[in-house]
Parts: sequence; C-alpha cells; structure tokens
Amino acid sequence: MGALEEVRDLAEAVTRKRSIRLWDVELGGQPGRSVVRVFVEADGGIDLDTVTQVSEEISRGLDLKDPIPGSYTLEVSSPGLERNLRLPEHFTRSIGREVVVKTKEILHGNSHRLEGEVIGVDDANIRIALSAGEIDIPIDEIKSARTVFEWGDRSGPSKKRGSK
Repeated sequence: MGALEEVRDLAEAVTRKRSIRLWDVELGGQPGRSVVRVFVEADGGIDLDTVTQVSEEISRGLDLKDPIPGSYTLEVSSPGLERNLRLPEHFTRSIGREVVVKTKEILHGNSHRLEGEVIGVDDANIRIALSAGEIDIPIDEIKSARTVFEWGDRSGPSKKRGSK
C-alpha cells in the first residue's frame, strides 16, 4: 500500500468515527518535503474545532505509521464552496449543482470548458445539463472540474443561476 492510500485509510477511519465525511486526500510537494492535504465535510458545514481535532488525530496516526518519507506538512480543511471534483462520488454528491468542467479533448462545440448542472453520474460518465442541452462526459476525459458557488443566494450553494 502506498503513502496516499495509507493516509486515505487513516483519514477515513478518523472521519467515520466523528460522523463527518472525507472528501479527498492529496499528496504533493517535493521529495523530502511533502504536503498532505485532507479535505473533510459535514452536513451544515464543518467548524474549526472539528478540523483541529481531526488534524491532531490524523497527525498522531501518521506519526505512528510513518508512511511518508522525509518531512511533511499536514493541512486539514473543508473542500470549500467551490470544490474540486475528481472521483465519481464527488460528482454524485454534486448532483443538482452548477459545475465547470475542463476536458482533455473538445467534446461540445469548440471549447474544452463546459458549464452546467450535474444531473447524473455512473461509473464512466457524468451527465451535465448545458444551456444548449444535455451532454455525457466520460470521466477519464475530464482534465479538471469544480463546483460553482452562486454569490447573493442565501438558500445555499446548489441554487441555480437565475432561478428564484
């Protein structure tokens, strides 16, 4: 098992115990100076005290297991209002939300950038409602994707632009 998988397993155990959800784990940085990013979420948002407690518990677990060679910095936070979408479950949790998807190849019109509402997901594709209709995008053709937060809407981030 690689370092990323060990960190993910540890973070999943910590978040499950606290009844919050693990959104994602990233391992980056440079050799000998890694950065471990753990993103957690909860219904209604996540508070700083919970983030601090999760960070301390993951840090203790990483000290015991020592899966990361050299020194590292651990960062634990919420994925934010405009969150990155990489995994099929990220898109599933984002059904009904506005997203911006950048594709590796041109799939619709003459652009790599598509913006619309996620309306469906399976293991291989996401379905997005664009202003010009619906499109299936193969997950392996997605270069990057993120949710779009609509400012000025007090009902929450899932409210579509222009609707009341």
